[in-house]
Amino acid sequence: MKLIKRTPIAWLQLSHRPLRLAAALAGVGFANVLVFFQLGLSGGLYDSQKRPIQQFNGSLAVIPRRYTNFGEPAGFPRSRLSQVLGVQGVRGVTPLRLGKLQWLNPETQESTQALLMGVDPGNPALKLPELTAQRSSLQLQGGVLFDKASKTSAGPVTARLEQGQPFNTELNGQRTTVNGLFQLGLTFAADINLITSTSNFQTLFPDRDPDEIQIGVVQLQSGAEANAVQNRLNKVLGPSLQVLTVEELQQREVEHWKRNTSFGLIFGLGVLVGFSVGGIVVYQILYSEVGEHISEYATMKAMGYNDRFIVAIIIQESVILASLAFLPSLIVSALLYRVLMQATGLLVVISFSRAALVFTMTLLLCSGSGWLATAKLRRLDPADVF
Repeated sequence: MKLIKRTPIAWLQLSHRPLRLAAALAGVGFANVLVFFQLGLSGGLYDSQKRPIQQFNGSLAVIPRRYTNFGEPAGFPRSRLSQVLGVQGVRGVTPLRLGKLQWLNPETQESTQALLMGVDPGNPALKLPELTAQRSSLQLQGGVLFDKASKTSAGPVTARLEQGQPFNTELNGQRTTVNGLFQLGLTFAADINLITSTSNFQTLFPDRDPDEIQIGVVQLQSGAEANAVQNRLNKVLGPSLQVLTVEELQQREVEHWKRNTSFGLIFGLGVLVGFSVGGIVVYQILYSEVGEHISEYATMKAMGYNDRFIVAIIIQESVILASLAFLPSLIVSALLYRVLMQATGLLVVISFSRAALVFTMTLLLCSGSGWLATAKLRRLDPADVF
């Protein structure tokens, strides 16, 4: 445009009052940080919920039809897995048992909810490398492995074990020893993640049916097509059970938290509020700027400049505000994400797609606010001013 090539009117009008420019940038930047925070928290929540499923040692998962989410799974008889082994394309299937119990911090005597995963030490349902390296520790009677990403309310478990010292505690009132560590990451299911053998799992849940499991993880033969095997298994197992790919189970987990809890609505409203704050700030700044320079704009129109030329000045101002405010807000958001990761254990990172989304939406919203702020200009008749 000729306007850009000749005189940077938009920038000159913004920069001639530095304090107002700083206030405008602070407002837009705050809105961006608010949006980043909401997107990061929601993305961290959903990504964290998928972590255990991403570690499944297989391509398919057998679950009860009434399954809701990983933290509150229903059970089904382990004997049903024998039907899975007879289906073409299946190489093996291993059970995963899940349950929640109370972990006692022996130093503070406070209880914290823990999620216990029971696996077959010879063929664990999770492909965590620590399970293979600590197979003997996993089989010790009354012992468990502890997730290093668990909340600090569990006590100094990681520090003790890394120093070579044992850590004894109680699970549902039963004496238990932590024999090793692994790294998985927290979900909203519980504050602590634990793994043990299926026999130890039954000891800690004596009232459970020994034949009951929560998930069957299916390994496929080399060259077998997952969807084809999935269809065969669904026909064989009947309506009481359901077979999903690992990716489908991850998506189901995310959909549960989006649709069946208030998280999706809360985070969506937070994003909307953030963008609204930015739009209102830009509109107020530009509307005030238009009012203060109404005579100059009227002069330009009287000289023959059309509405498109004059409106373009205001739109450029809004784009400048959005662009200048983005980088500081990105830096502040990255620091905030780091604090969130340390405080919650959630996987909160700034991805390129998320940054691009926020920047694009900020540009569009600021441009829209700039357009609304020019309503007075578009109706302006120089004769009314002079």
